[in-house]
Amino acid sequence: MNINRILICTIILGLLGMATTLQASEHKLDEHIVAEFGIEFARNYLEASLLHDEILAVFPCPAAGAEYPIYYGGHFFCEKGKINFNVVDSFVSEAEKGVFAELLKKDIVEMRSVRFSHQELIETLDVIYRFVANNPDSELKIATWGIDLPGNMVVVQVQGYNKEVESAFKRDVIDLPMVRLEEGKPVGMLVPRVNETIPNHDNVAVAHLQPGVRIYIDQHGFSVGYPAARGKEAGFVTALHGLPLEGQAVRLGSASGSVVGNVTDPICFGGSADGAFISLQQANFDQVVDGRTLIGSDIRPSQGMILASISTPPDGIMRTQRNIVVTNAHFNANMGGGLVLTDMVQTTGHALYGESGGLVFRPVGNSAQVQGVIVGSDIASASGDNMFFVWSGAVNRAIGVMEG
Repeated sequence: MNINRILICTIILGLLGMATTLQASEHKLDEHIVAEFGIEFARNYLEASLLHDEILAVFPCPAAGAEYPIYYGGHFFCEKGKINFNVVDSFVSEAEKGVFAELLKKDIVEMRSVRFSHQELIETLDVIYRFVANNPDSELKIATWGIDLPGNMVVVQVQGYNKEVESAFKRDVIDLPMVRLEEGKPVGMLVPRVNETIPNHDNVAVAHLQPGVRIYIDQHGFSVGYPAARGKEAGFVTALHGLPLEGQAVRLGSASGSVVGNVTDPICFGGSADGAFISLQQANFDQVVDGRTLIGSDIRPSQGMILASISTPPDGIMRTQRNIVVTNAHFNANMGGGLVLTDMVQTTGHALYGESGGLVFRPVGNSAQVQGVIVGSDIASASGDNMFFVWSGAVNRAIGVMEG
């Protein structure tokens, strides 16, 4: 790394430190985190969260074609609430001189020596994606694949796993020491067809639209995601799973409720995006969520990060889930029939039918940072666990919207 780049990065980190000080009032112990994880964890997590944002601010952008540093093996929040930073064991000296050198010296960071770089892990995900996308009729029933950062591995879940299946995977897909196969479950979307006779509780003209409230499109129930703008149009983003067509009416509360907008740009199973922009007609979007002001965020969630979600299942009762923890920040799923979703995030939350499209956010002080919209669960049932969502950054780039 040349001297100029080191100097520039040092200046950037200094400015970020000033910004962090100025924004300190926005970062405070979250009462829900304290209640569930304890005061010591909450204190560590608060400091680690500030550092996490500094790390992401100087990070290379893979979407722009940049590669991760050769010494970087990934980072995540550990069970103590601190940041674990994986350093490839053969490139420790490079890490000590790299853009993260000063950050790695902080007490809130625990360095771990690992074998594989994050770049290698990401490239391995891409190889598996290409196989799944190009071989929809393969006898290999690959359900999900993602990065296990503590294990420094790519974990592939296969239905009907045994030694014969593993041999076939190594022969047909990829044979690398960083890949671990295990038994897996199919994943599914969370959008049922609904009964048209559900009572309409919204007969009056719509004044405000909240994230998480229930909507219907062509008799399919969803939840509202986050506000966005596309050109001169204002509206919101939700997950549509490719079902509605452009121009269809969006109704609030029930299948016969008030029309609040129309689907203007659906993205159907677009690899890293599964969403659509809804243009509002007679609704104003409420920018307050869980008592916090809703704001956009270009920070990708990391493993161990604590998030929250808000959505409404078919019973019509809005549901807020707090302290859901990111278990896989690079989650990919084979939906079957050639439908593959990538670039998602998996959490410990529960996802019920009809909650697709609901808002996932990161509580930060008085703000709720948009993280994405709910897509599905590893068990598409009324008690589905391991909720996964699509990252808002991927959706926004695919649809061409700006968060409101």
